[in-house]
Amino acid sequence: MRLTRVRLILAAGLMALAGTTTAAVLVAGPASASSSQVVVVNCGHGQVRPAQYDIGCMASQEYLAQLRWTSWRSVAFGGGVLKVNNCTPSCAKGRYIKYPVLTVLWRARPWPHHAGRQYFSRLTLIFTGKRPAHVPVTQNIALPSS
Repeated sequence: MRLTRVRLILAAGLMALAGTTTAAVLVAGPASASSSQVVVVNCGHGQVRPAQYDIGCMASQEYLAQLRWTSWRSVAFGGGVLKVNNCTPSCAKGRYIKYPVLTVLWRARPWPHHAGRQYFSRLTLIFTGKRPAHVPVTQNIALPSS
């Protein structure tokens, strides 16, 4: 029940943030077989429902792992953990600290050099427990198209 309430609050916030998103987008049925799913570009490769996502394509620093997606349409909702290398005593010998997050992929845009395809250009992380120092509860990240 609590997770459903969080999703509804998140959906309302995203609608306000995106400006053009409507409730119909969030409750629409699955994409038709003839339509192409929106991808998230992960280090140059378009992926649908990835289990892992490298932020900045440097897995030695931080990445999303254990991703599970509850919806993948023009907005994608999921959850997992953000793993951040503490780089102590060095990044090569550091250990990863896990932070639970809800993930939202949004703002689908035409994917350059992929005719008729779209990619998610924004990622929102919502920390549901502990979070890295000096990081807000909600973090928006612009995503690359390549």
